[in-house]
Amino acid sequence: MKNSNNRYYGLFVKLLTTPAMYLMAKDAGLDFVFYDNEHSVFSKSKLHDLMLFGNNIGLPSFVRVAELNKREIAQMLDSGATGIMVPMIETKEQAEKLVEYSKYLPIGTRGYSSGAHTNYGPSGNHQKNMDEKNKTVVTIAQIESRLGVENAEEILSVKGIDACIVGPVDLSISLGNVGNIMHPNELKAIDHVVEVCKKLNIPFGIIGTNEILNHYREDINYLISANDASVIKDGFKQAVNTYSEIANK
Repeated sequence: MKNSNNRYYGLFVKLLTTPAMYLMAKDAGLDFVFYDNEHSVFSKSKLHDLMLFGNNIGLPSFVRVAELNKREIAQMLDSGATGIMVPMIETKEQAEKLVEYSKYLPIGTRGYSSGAHTNYGPSGNHQKNMDEKNKTVVTIAQIESRLGVENAEEILSVKGIDACIVGPVDLSISLGNVGNIMHPNELKAIDHVVEVCKKLNIPFGIIGTNEILNHYREDINYLISANDASVIKDGFKQAVNTYSEIANK
């Protein structure tokens, strides 16, 4: 899932913790589910079970951890996450640490342990597993601040950074246009990130509204606007509207 010529459709998850979600998401044609472990309170054991299930039906999981923390990154990857994202990456040094924690030698220094990420397969095969994970794990730098935008090329030039995803709301706060993600200042900042991604052949994504995804429809690789809470709320509203139409005929 690192191909800058492909499009990947994701569901941002902040609420649901049922394996049934994976079955429905896969049936709908989604490519991955993305757990927000920064602003939500999923238990690690639950995520382990969900991601293991997703991997076994061919629907990978991405996780946004709360901070640039070796323990958190290692546990999510060992539990089966395919993508790992750290918020507020602002410097080359932070990007280097992200790679160090998420990739095995010779790219990073991730510690080895078998488990969910090797599907609890036979012991051994360390080098094979390490090489495979270095190829398949998607290490994502989230850029969502003025400083991150300014340092985008240095950040995304770090070997082992596989993708960049913009957080438009926090970026709007950093730029002084709180909540106005379509403000010209914001679009100019994101344009710069897009240019850097194209230059370095790095996949680009946005976690935001359909409006901003549509604005960058020619450039975007990871499309992430649907989230589980909004999907449920929209479904409830649609149900009430339908009931009203029936009742008032």
